[in-house]
Formats: sequence, C-alpha cells, structure tokens
Amino acid sequence: MPLLAVAAIVVVLGLVAGPALSSRPYRPDPADFSVAGGSIAGDPAADEGVVSEPLHAPQRFNLVGMTWTDGPARLAIAVRTRADDGEWTHWTPVDAQSEDGPDPGTDEAAASGTTNPVWAGEADWVQYRSSRRLPGVQLHFVNTSGTATATDRLRTGLRKAANTAVVSLAGLLTTKLAGAAEDQPAIVPREDWAGDDCVPRTSPSYGQVRAAYVHHTVNANTYTAEEAPQIVLAMCRYHRNTNGWNDLGYNFVVDRFGTIYEGRAGGIEAAVIGAQAEGFNSYSTGIANIGTFSDEPQTHAALEAMARLIRWKLPLHGYPTSGEAVMVSAGGATNRYPSGTTVRVPRILGHRDTNSTECPGDVLYAQIDDLRAMAGSIAPQGTATRVEASLKPGTLDYGDETTLSGKLTTADGDPVVAQPVAVQARIDGKWRTSSQPVTGSDGSFAAPLKPKLSRPVRVRFAGAGDLRSSITPTLTLAVRPVVKLRHPPRRGARGVRVRFAGKVKPRKLVYQVLQAERRGRFRKVGVKALRTTGTGAFRGSFVPAQTGDYRYYVATKADITMARGATPKIELRVGRPARRNAILR
Repeated sequence: MPLLAVAAIVVVLGLVAGPALSSRPYRPDPADFSVAGGSIAGDPAADEGVVSEPLHAPQRFNLVGMTWTDGPARLAIAVRTRADDGEWTHWTPVDAQSEDGPDPGTDEAAASGTTNPVWAGEADWVQYRSSRRLPGVQLHFVNTSGTATATDRLRTGLRKAANTAVVSLAGLLTTKLAGAAEDQPAIVPREDWAGDDCVPRTSPSYGQVRAAYVHHTVNANTYTAEEAPQIVLAMCRYHRNTNGWNDLGYNFVVDRFGTIYEGRAGGIEAAVIGAQAEGFNSYSTGIANIGTFSDEPQTHAALEAMARLIRWKLPLHGYPTSGEAVMVSAGGATNRYPSGTTVRVPRILGHRDTNSTECPGDVLYAQIDDLRAMAGSIAPQGTATRVEASLKPGTLDYGDETTLSGKLTTADGDPVVAQPVAVQARIDGKWRTSSQPVTGSDGSFAAPLKPKLSRPVRVRFAGAGDLRSSITPTLTLAVRPVVKLRHPPRRGARGVRVRFAGKVKPRKLVYQVLQAERRGRFRKVGVKALRTTGTGAFRGSFVPAQTGDYRYYVATKADITMARGATPKIELRVGRPARRNAILR
C-alpha cells in the first residue's frame, strides 16, 4: 500500500478515535427516535386484547416505551424484543407511566398515555400486546450504547478500544487517592453517566426529605455493570423527551451491583423534588432499583447500598431513619389519598404504600423490612441549620457586577454568627468555590459576583462543631451580552436600503429583527443573521417594502452559556422616496 494511503488511513482513524482519547470512560452520543405502532395481528373486536405485528425498528435500540392518544386509564400492556440474529425475550409487563410523576399543580408536565420504558439491551425488533386497542400508538426508542447504525457500531468499537488503552495507561501513571472518611456513600455523579446528554428542561425545585421511597424500573435483571449507566441515561432521556418531564424522575438509582447513581439534578445533598411518587414528591426522596422484582429479589449489594444512602440522606435533612413520617397529599390520579389528606407512613416505604401501583414488585416490597433493619435507627446529630440566599440582580449585562446575599440560621431561626459559607458556581460539571464570606452578628453574609458567563450558583455551609451542614437551592445567575447600535437611523424611504452598525460584547452571533405595523400591531417581517468581526462589530441593513411605521433591533439567542441580549427597539418612519427631479435639483 502506498505510504500516502497509509498516512491518510492513520489520519482518518485519528479523527474517528479522537473523542475517546481521554482518561475518562468513553460514552457514545445517545440517539432517540420514534415510529408509529404498526398493524395489529388478526382482527380482534374493539374491546378485546390486541397483539401487534412484529415491528422492525428503524435503528438498533436499547430502550423502548409506548405512548398513545386516548384510551382507558388502566391497561395491561407487555412488550418483548429481539435482535436480528436472536430470539424473542419473554413478555415484560409494563404499567402506565402515570403511576410515577410530578405532583399536581406544579409547572412540570404530567405524562399520560405512556408506559414505563423497558431496557432491551441490543434489539432490532419489538412487539407489544395490550388489553385494549391503543389509538395513535407510538413506539419510542433510545440508544445509549452507540450501536444505532452499522456506522455507529464501527465508530463506537474503534473509540472504545482507543479509550480502553488511554484509561489503562492513565491508571499506570497515576495513584488513586483514598476517599475522604465521611458519611456520604460513593455516588456516581450525573456528569459521569449523562454529561450534556440529558440536560434538565428547567432549574430544580426543592422541598423536604422526610421519607425514602423504594422503586423498581421494570426491566430485565440480567444487565451488565457496563450497561447500568447506559440504562440510567436512557431512562433520563425517556422521562424528559417522551414523558415531557423536567428531568429523570428518580432522585437516586441503584443497580444490582450496589452502585448508586445521582438522579434528578439539583445536588445530591439538597432536597430536590422529583417525579417519582405523585402527590408526595415534595416530602421525599425516590430511590429506583434497576430491574424487575415481582418474582425475584434484589441483591444484597443493592440493599446495602440503599441502606447506606438512607442512613446518610434522612439525618442530613433532620429526620431519623426509623419511625413514621407525616406527609400531606397533593392528590393526583394515582394517589391513594385525596388532596389535603394527612398521612403517616414508614420513613422507608414502597411506592405502592401511597400510590396505585405494584411498584417496587412483590419480592422487593417484602425485602423492605430487611432494608429498614439494615438502615437502623439513626437520629440526626447536632443542630440543624438553614442557609438562604438571593441574587440582586439575577440577570445582568456582561461586565456588570451583582451581589449574592443571604442568611445562615438554625432551624429554629437563631442567627449563626462568625461562620464562613462557601459561594459556589457550577463549572464544567463541578461545584467550585469562588469566595467564603463570614456571617455577621445577625447571620447575614454578602459576596460580590462578576461572572463572564451564566452559571448555576449556590451557598453551602459545611457545618462546624454541633452545627450541621446545609445548602441553598440552586440559583441561576444569567449573564446577557451587551448589544449596542451606533447612531441608528429613525427615518427611511420605501424601497431604499436602511443601514446600521453596532457592536456586541462579548462577541456572539447576532440577528437583526424587523417588525412592521399592520392593523395597529407590530408584526415580525424579517430576521437575518449578521456577521461579527473579532471585536464584535457588525453591520446590517434592510429594505422597507412599504411606507408606514417599522421597528428594528439586534439580538443574540440564549444558550447554555449566556442569556439573550438585545438592543432597544428602534422606531423607524418610512415615507415615499424623493422624486428624481427633486434630487437632481
């Protein structure tokens, strides 16, 4: 083979393998896709059960779920899958996803006509059966293993091989530091299983953690340790993209090997409100067990992991691991208690204890007594604290400064004096401390912030002596670019080009927007992207087609790094063009 051809192949392989040349485990890009449910085998009556024809998915998938437009609230549904060269799995019963879900009255969308997602491993075919016809049925697939197409499979194989070599070399060259001796168990953070592949729709909401719910995810229990984080990511994308929820419904996920995964975003220490026990999310944390435990038990390793998590999580929020929790129902279609009902439940409970569901399966539900014994009776130690904070302003122009201020008190409201608190920003997936102001005589503190990009921020009190640690909800600090026009024209003529210039800081892609008055209202009639120079300077123009009143402005689009920035709307009066002979004179 000619040397030039060999060099070209090396370059191509380098480009393909490049994203995997990292000391972190390689994670392929996920893929989501959907298809119509296909035809029904046979011709059953409208009120009888149906079985679909086997359906070949447009791409290979790892997880599948179903939605439909209308039908009975309670259905008996099961699915089975197979690979092109494999045999059909056993039928897996699935329940309507509405048994999990956000609390009524929240701004988080409630899913209806949706099944639990089912992990299929590597599959190309799917078939479903249902106790009733499902009008408008759709099948929704997620692939998180990088095997959706033949090209994906080749690329993923090369990248995994390259990544394995880099990770092995990194292990030889570095020494792993021992973990800190603290009560918090080892938890796989979101950046390790999701990165930017399941970004929440909105900022998290916060409540209390009085109880811990035990769930199961309803899928095969034969998954591997490598597949477990892929399952968590696939569920997250299904909950967000198919159910329309803000994020993964569960606060934590545990696999059969005893590994704990951070679930819904917002901070593992915080009382993040999930979508896992409709009507009681604001009082609880939800722990999902990957697998189906209707006929077989969860492993001892997983039970031990849940016990460690509960022994840390409940006392952290001021509640013991034993006894009963008092909660007030927020209602909901699957809630067994009407809205406003006060209920007493065990601190550690199964999902079925408050909602109409078989979750977490008969066998795992019977193991909850063992789990309670393993969690023990751990009481909160020391004095509970509460830290509150606010940003004024919360949205600021690039280059400006804001102030994060707040107060540190005990749970009873007494000020905590002369204690440092950590002001933290989330950067590259990690919370980093920017300053440590000390509380004053009334427990108050303040810290100036001058960020260059939008950031999630929070304040954390690490605890001291008898005082327990506490943390604020995550706040959003939004930074918008500064967009300015230089001497913008305010008069023009029909058919004559109007020109303007300006500058954006920092440099960003900008758009000119033109509005025209039509029947007493300004309506958008044109949008155009403008080029910016290295200094952020831009030029724009447009030709008004008619006489009348116009408005124009220049704006940037919001993204994960910055909020939307815009100039003021410039009023423009457009008249008739001047006569030619008048110009000649």
